[in-house]
Amino acid sequence: MVISPVTIFCGQQGSGKSTCAKLISTCLWLEKSIMKHETTEKYVTSYNHFRNNLCGYHGITDFFKDDTYLKYESDDYVFVYENKHLTIQHRNHEGYKMPKIMYVPAERNMMVAIEQAEKVRRLPSNLQTMQSEYLKALKSLKGKVALPVSDVYLQYDRLNKVTWIMGDGYRVRAENSASGYQSMAPLVLVSDYLSDLVRRQVGEPQSADERERLSREISKIMDSDNLQEAVKAAMIESINKRYALDCFFNIVEEPEQNLYPLSQKSVLQALLTDKNKSDGNLLIVTTHSPYLLNYLSLAIKANNIASEFPDTVEQLSHIVPQSAFVSGEDVNVYEIQSTGHVKELSKYGGMPSDENLLNIALENCNDLYNELLDIEEECQHTS
Repeated sequence: MVISPVTIFCGQQGSGKSTCAKLISTCLWLEKSIMKHETTEKYVTSYNHFRNNLCGYHGITDFFKDDTYLKYESDDYVFVYENKHLTIQHRNHEGYKMPKIMYVPAERNMMVAIEQAEKVRRLPSNLQTMQSEYLKALKSLKGKVALPVSDVYLQYDRLNKVTWIMGDGYRVRAENSASGYQSMAPLVLVSDYLSDLVRRQVGEPQSADERERLSREISKIMDSDNLQEAVKAAMIESINKRYALDCFFNIVEEPEQNLYPLSQKSVLQALLTDKNKSDGNLLIVTTHSPYLLNYLSLAIKANNIASEFPDTVEQLSHIVPQSAFVSGEDVNVYEIQSTGHVKELSKYGGMPSDENLLNIALENCNDLYNELLDIEEECQHTS
C-alpha cells in the first residue's frame, strides 16, 4: 500500500483498518525515534521489543502470529519483521522531515464524558497520549472556540478545569453534552492545535549542520558510561526540544463517530484544512462511513474545477471551503475486505470509485426495500 498525503481505510468491523493504521503509526514513530536518537537500532531489534513494546503501545501485540510478516519502506528506512524478529536497513537519504505524529483513537469521547479523565487508571497508552495533547490544546484556548457545526462553541475554564459546550441561550458541561460533541471536541481541537504548532515552526527550519550537531550531542550522551539512564533520558529530552518540527502526521480513527452526516462533512473539511496547513503533512483515516468518502470526492472535484477554472474558487468555496481542497493525486482509498485482502479503489477524475463496500451497503438497502415493495404488490394482487 502506498501511503499518500491523504490515505483512507474502509471496511467491515474487525477487517483490520485500525490495525493497518496502528502499524503505520508505529513505524513512523520508530523512524522518528531513531532519527532523533531517542532509541537505537540495536535496542529496538532485541528481545522482541518491536512486537511487545512498540506494538503494545497500540494494544496489537496479541494480533501477531508465528508467521507474521511486515515490511515498511520509506526514503530513510526499511523495517522488516519476519520470523519474530525485526531488521532495520538505513538508507543514505538526506532531507528527513521531522514530524509531529498524533494517533487519535476511537475511544477519545471518554476524555470528555469523564471530567479529568487523565486521573483514570490504566488508560490505554495511545489514549493517555491523546489526553495529554487534548489538555494542552484546551489550555491554549483564549475564550470560546467554534466547533465545526452551526453555532456551537467550546470553552475551557482553566481555574476549575471544566469544559463547557455553548450555544444559543445555553451552556452545559461537556461531560453532559451530546455524544457527537464529546467525540468531535478532542479530535478537532488537537488536530488544529498541533497543525498550528507545526506551521509556526516550519517558518524556522533547521539546517543540516544544526541537525548534525544535535545528533552528535545526543550520541555523546548515549555513549557515556558515567550517566544513569534516567539522567540520559532527561538530557536527551531537553536536547530534542530544540528540534524544529517540519510536518504533522494525523492518524484518525472513525472521524464520523456519533455524528450526523452534515457534521461528518464539517469535521472532514476541518481535518483536510489542518492537513493543508504545511507541506509534508499527512492525514490517515479509518472509516465506516459512505458519507465521508462522498464528501472527500467533493473536495477533490472542487480542486479539479479550481485548477481548470481559477475564477470559480469563490463560488466553489460556498460548497467546499478552499482550505479543504485536495488533489486526487494525493489521495488513496483502500478497502480492507473480510478475507483480509486489501483492494485499492480505482479513481475517476481523481475521485474514489463509487464501487466500494460502503456505497454498496447503501444500494443493498434500496434493493431490499424494492423486494419488500414487490412482496406487498404481489399480496395486493392475490388478496
